[in-house]
Amino acid sequence: MLGLAVVVGAYVLEVVLRYGFNSPTRWSADLVSYLLLFITFMAMPQVTANGGHVAVTALLERLGSSAQRAASRAIAIGGVVVCLLLTWICLQETLRQVSGNVQMMSAYPVPKAWISLWIVYGMGSSALYFLRMAIWPPGTSPGAST
Repeated sequence: MLGLAVVVGAYVLEVVLRYGFNSPTRWSADLVSYLLLFITFMAMPQVTANGGHVAVTALLERLGSSAQRAASRAIAIGGVVVCLLLTWICLQETLRQVSGNVQMMSAYPVPKAWISLWIVYGMGSSALYFLRMAIWPPGTSPGAST
């Protein structure tokens, strides 16, 4: 919420300074883009945990309850695999950025790894939530047998 408030504040400040005082900022566009990435990948694990991600459930809803559980488990395992693969790729790229001291092309350059790290976090954490869903599907408790 704080990140979103800062995004709105930066945009308002930019508009007021640009059109009211003919003195645009050099940093607000960069800040907004960094914060949008940060907000997205910090929220991604929570959205995954709550099942708030996009899902086409028409086929699942037509299955019986045991087939539905099996299909949900298979989908969760697919989510684990995809998120882990993307985490690995993003981690390798982030490490390359660190070793090469790659900077963002912006008014005030910052290390690109500082930005990419949040992608690694979001993907990796989402993989863990998908793993939890594969092991303990929604509606079951960790101690219960399925």
